[in-house]
Amino acid sequence: MCQRLLGLLLLLGIILGACTRGDPQIKPAEIHYGQDACAECNMIISDPRFAASYAYEMSEGRYASLAFDDIGDMLMHAQKHPEHKIVGWYVHDYQSKEWLDATQAFYVFAEGIRSPMGHGLAAHTAREAAQQMADALNGSVLDWVALQALGKQVYRYTGK
Repeated sequence: MCQRLLGLLLLLGIILGACTRGDPQIKPAEIHYGQDACAECNMIISDPRFAASYAYEMSEGRYASLAFDDIGDMLMHAQKHPEHKIVGWYVHDYQSKEWLDATQAFYVFAEGIRSPMGHGLAAHTAREAAQQMADALNGSVLDWVALQALGKQVYRYTGK
């Protein structure tokens, strides 16, 4: 009887554990380019140079990540969803297409940047790379704080 009860409790624990939503790790969304849709505009994400993501806490120790086709779409989505407790912001480096911590990146804001949704933003790991692009496109270089200020102004983004 005891073994049967113990077995039943173990099985119940496994089933409940499998039903837990979210990921235990804070990380950017895994994007399948040409297949996955942007969480904001629902367009297919096809250009990794402009892809962005944020992770938010679903419950204690459980996280979900959303994918976006444009940095501006990520900022707009965050503004529309103040219930998301955002715990990680991610962007792709324009040149290497590798994920970066968005709070550490340097951004170029220029009309000449043809991002998927026309927000005109590109992220770089190094300030020098961002400055070169900004000079070539007559744009400006922004850090995370300046990007948030732009978001508040342009996207009515409240920032967190």
